[in-house]
Amino acid sequence: MTSHQGRSNVWQRVIPELASENRYLMHLLLALGGIHMVKQKVDASGTVRFGDSDTVDLAIIMEHHQRGLEGFREEVSRLSPSNAEAVFTGSLLVVAFAFAFLKIQDLNPLTRPTEEMSGAMADIPSTNSIPRLNWLYLNRGVTSVISDQWWVLKSSRIRQILALRSDDQSWADSSSHAPSRLSRCPPRILRFAEGAHQAITSIKDSLNMAEPTRDDLSSCSGTPTSQPSPSGTLEWAMDAHLETIRILESFYLRILSVLRCAVTEIDTSKEIQVDFEEAAILSWPCSLPSAFLASLERSDSNSLHGYSLVILAHFYLMNTLVDTWYMRGAFELEILRVNTLIESLDSSQLSTFMLWPKEVMNLPLTSTS
Repeated sequence: MTSHQGRSNVWQRVIPELASENRYLMHLLLALGGIHMVKQKVDASGTVRFGDSDTVDLAIIMEHHQRGLEGFREEVSRLSPSNAEAVFTGSLLVVAFAFAFLKIQDLNPLTRPTEEMSGAMADIPSTNSIPRLNWLYLNRGVTSVISDQWWVLKSSRIRQILALRSDDQSWADSSSHAPSRLSRCPPRILRFAEGAHQAITSIKDSLNMAEPTRDDLSSCSGTPTSQPSPSGTLEWAMDAHLETIRILESFYLRILSVLRCAVTEIDTSKEIQVDFEEAAILSWPCSLPSAFLASLERSDSNSLHGYSLVILAHFYLMNTLVDTWYMRGAFELEILRVNTLIESLDSSQLSTFMLWPKEVMNLPLTSTS
C-alpha cells in the first residue's frame, strides 16, 4: 500500500487492529484484500478469465464492500472525535478500493455498477460522454474528514498516514549541485520531467488565446447562479480553468522538485516513490475548483469542455507515475477514455495536447538498466 516504512506499519498492523474493533472496517479490509488478488491476476496476464470460481469470489468481494459501505455511511453521519479514527481509516480503504476497481470494473459484468452496487462505485450519470469521476469525489471526501477532526487524528494510531510534507513550499528550490535523480529515472518519469513545463505552457497559452463560441456561452449560462450574463458566466468558467492549470502546474513542480534531489546509493525508483508519497502528489483532487469539476460533468461538445478534458488527462498523468498495486494500470486506461472523448470533439489542437501524455504513459515505469 505504501513505500514508506512507517506508513507500512500502519497498514500492516494498525489498520487490521482497527478492523478487528469495527465490523464495517473488517468488511472493507476484506474487500480490499480480495480486489488485490483479482488485480494481481489482471496485471500478470493483461486480462482475466472469470470462471465460475472466480465469479463467486468476485461476488463475495463486492458483498463485503457493500456491507462495509453501509456501516461506513452510518458512522460518517455521526462523525465525532470518538469515531474519527475509524471513519478516516474507512475513507482510506474505500478510496484504495476505488483506485483498484477502475481497472477491474470493465472486465466483467459482475463489477459494473448495478442497483445493488450503487454508491461508492457507481458513476452517476453513467454515460460515454463524460469521464468517470466518482473516485475523485471519494478522494475529496477524505479531506473533509481530516479537516473536521484534525486535532484528534494527528495524535491517533494512524497519525503516520498524515505525516506528509504536502505543501508546495516544502518542495520548492530543492535543486542540488550534485547529480540529480534524473540520471537514474525510469523512462516514464524521465519523459515526464522532460516535457512537463512545455505541456503546461502550451495549454495555458492556448486557453488564454481561445475565442469563446456560441456553444461555449450557452453551455456556461446559468452555471453560477450569481452571474448576471452569459459573458460574465464564461469569464467565470475561464477563470476556473486558468486556476486549475495553476494548480496542475504546482503539482508538476512538486514532482520536478522530487526528481531534482541529489542521487544516492539507495534504489532510485523506490526513493522517488517514497518522496512522491511525501509530496502528496495524489492529493490533487482535493485542490480542484468546484467550477472546474462542474465543467467535467457536462457533455457539451464545445472547446471549453475539450480543454476541461485535456487538463483532466494531464492530472491523470501524475497518477501513472505512482507504482503501487492499486494504481498500476488504472489511470493509463482513464487517459485513453478521456482521449476518446477529446477525439469525438474533432479538434486537432486538443488532440495534439494529448500526444505527450500518451507518450509518457506508454513508457516503462521501472528502470530498464
